[in-house]
Amino acid sequence: MIDVELIIFDLDGTLVNSQYDLADAVNHALANMNRRLITYDEVPAMIGSGVTRLLELALGEYTDNELHIARHYFDAFYRDNFSRKTKYYAGVSETLEYFKHKKKAVYSNKVHAYTVEIIRELKLDSHFDIVMGSAPQNYAPKPSPEGIQIILSKLDIPPHKAIMVGDSTHDIHAAQEAGIHSCAVAYGYRPLSLLRKMNPTIEIDMIEDIKNYIV
Repeated sequence: MIDVELIIFDLDGTLVNSQYDLADAVNHALANMNRRLITYDEVPAMIGSGVTRLLELALGEYTDNELHIARHYFDAFYRDNFSRKTKYYAGVSETLEYFKHKKKAVYSNKVHAYTVEIIRELKLDSHFDIVMGSAPQNYAPKPSPEGIQIILSKLDIPPHKAIMVGDSTHDIHAAQEAGIHSCAVAYGYRPLSLLRKMNPTIEIDMIEDIKNYIV
């Protein structure tokens, strides 16, 4: 068992399944550029490093101007449709309530405004002390530990009393660099075999399983 005071959760692929809204926004951009559309099944492997990387992977070959145009179309669609199909995974609400005595945070590589709004739209905001998304002008995104370090500082939590829960190698790497525990989730967008190579502190098959590892 791990004795922690703070649980930090990734968003996409950990708390929520957002692949359908992301795919729809990407395909809106691709359709307007007369490019090949992607399928829902292709999206999970593209998620985790922010919107720009998502669009780069979806485009395949592109110029800087084409990437700029794609981002324009993506943002125009996503800002009105970011929570149309996005739902939190089964067990998330119950697990957050179970840990109501712990400090909790969300830290995502999704744009900060969308991260905040998705948590609010899904009515999960009351569970969290801090909700942080990507703000590269202020701190580097995961796998950098900077965002985690900011959360630790704001909540006055020592590293050994915190854990990062996520579905990507970025989450585990950022946690390790920040000196906190890490939890790999098997139900997200990355295969567990890949995450195991990062030697996370613990791994879980369902979000509720974390109750078995944290006091």
